[in-house]
Amino acid sequence: MERQDFNVEGALPVFGFQRSPVNERAFLILKKQGDVKDPIPVGDYTILDKSEDVALAEKKVTNLVSLLNGRKRLIELGQETQSRTLYHIVNEKDEDDKTRILFYELKQQGVSTENALFRLDAEEAKNYE
Repeated sequence: MERQDFNVEGALPVFGFQRSPVNERAFLILKKQGDVKDPIPVGDYTILDKSEDVALAEKKVTNLVSLLNGRKRLIELGQETQSRTLYHIVNEKDEDDKTRILFYELKQQGVSTENALFRLDAEEAKNYE
């Protein structure tokens, strides 16, 4: 780990998440804005695979939020999922001005299946291309 990596890992996070108050299989992606006390929602993550455990999805969201915060150390999930995660950017901007990213799960056999939909404000998504 290099010095700049340590500084990024130790910095206070700008992004966070919480469970959605309206959908038990979704999470809100939050961002702290300046001096505003409460973070504002800038995106969401919805589990599409009905068989996926919400606790596992929460670990995936934790990794996404870590990436948004510029962190490189992520939770290893390969042993837990026994699959690979693929993604496809569906569109750069939808009707809600959000970038939509569809995640797929590829097991050891068969075809990939839709796993989750991640939506993030288009302006925020530009910062991570």
